Amino acid sequence: MRTPAVLLAVAVGVVLADSSVVTIALPDILARYHVEISTLAWVLTAFNLALALSALPAAFLARRRPVPVFGGGVLVFSAASLLCGFAPSFGVLVAGRAVQGVAGAAVVCAALDLLSQAARTEARAARVWALAGIVGAALGPAVGGILTQLLGWESIFFVQAPVVLLALVALRGAYTVPVPEPAGRPHIGANAALLLISGGLVAALFLLVILLINGWRLDPLQAGLAVTVMPLAAIAAARFGRTIMPLWVRATSGVLLIAGGLAALGWLPHAGAAWTFPPQLLIGAGLGFALSALTERALAGRSAQAVHGGWTIAARHAGVVLGLLLLTPIFTHDLHKSEHEVLASGTAAILDSRIPPLDKIAVARHIAGAVDDAKQQARIPNVSEVVGKHDGSGYADLISHLQDQLDRAVTQAFSHSFLVAALLSLTALAPILLSRREVSL
Repeated sequence: MRTPAVLLAVAVGVVLADSSVVTIALPDILARYHVEISTLAWVLTAFNLALALSALPAAFLARRRPVPVFGGGVLVFSAASLLCGFAPSFGVLVAGRAVQGVAGAAVVCAALDLLSQAARTEARAARVWALAGIVGAALGPAVGGILTQLLGWESIFFVQAPVVLLALVALRGAYTVPVPEPAGRPHIGANAALLLISGGLVAALFLLVILLINGWRLDPLQAGLAVTVMPLAAIAAARFGRTIMPLWVRATSGVLLIAGGLAALGWLPHAGAAWTFPPQLLIGAGLGFALSALTERALAGRSAQAVHGGWTIAARHAGVVLGLLLLTPIFTHDLHKSEHEVLASGTAAILDSRIPPLDKIAVARHIAGAVDDAKQQARIPNVSEVVGKHDGSGYADLISHLQDQLDRAVTQAFSHSFLVAALLSLTALAPILLSRREVSL
């Protein structure tokens, strides 16, 4: 693939990674700005909502003037990234994220038109564009976790600014100004399926990361490495799944894999990152199959490809917003519910333990205070640190029992959200199967 095409693809990947790249950094952002958990979600929602609303206007502009739209989008996106990194308040951070979304829409939609010229054919451009989006969205949490652990969450934005700016080198080539064509109707079935799948994937790209860090107390680097299973599977499936034809079969297979992986996350037998690897493999493979097939279907043989690319971007990120709005209240409610159950069962465990009677009251008070602090910090406590060092097997058994209860409770608290996400993903089968009779699908 030629250098301009590579740079354009990298820009698309970086922009679409932004829908999930700050997920692992959310606990650190929460500690920095001290906002409510429900408010914290706007770091993700602002970007995805702005991108979804701006995609179509940006696409119509890009089909007439792709070079200035892409160049302007890159410059504004980079400036907004720096604003996010230096944000003095949470409101400024959210505003910067919204500007990133608007500028990102310009970059992604214009890049599709420029790729058609750089890659020589529209079909090849569509495949490169779709693969870049899949890799960016899936790899976002892993990259964000590694940067957060090593350099701090602000580094996510400081790194992406110069990386996106490199794409301006791609504009040095000769690009023709396209002749405006009638945009034609979007493929409703493919875009509806993309919306529903993206809504379900919020659980894999957002809630799974929250479970790893806030629930199971992994460091951002550990969590980032743990979720690399999904993007690796997605990249492999997107590259080697092209032989699965017709497209509706590949898309259907992808939906079933995604739904199966999400359901498996909802039925985890124990806490621990290793238990998430098989479900991640299923979700990643499904992501690679479904998104590549549906994006190809939405773009195949349609004039004004940038416009139809805008439709797919709008659908995908509207789905992310839908998923956030639908799933966040469910897992928040279940977390509060599990808090009361853990306190009750923990109290019983302390009373039945073999530690000295006078120590039971102090331990119970410390545990209750730690759970209350955890609610404010959105992070499950480490029982051994709360109880402290004590001699005797009675303390060791109690600590092990209480930590097991906490881990089991927080794992179950996410169960309903994963299962709802699986059902949401399954609903994408309806538009796929309804449109399967069309020749291209």
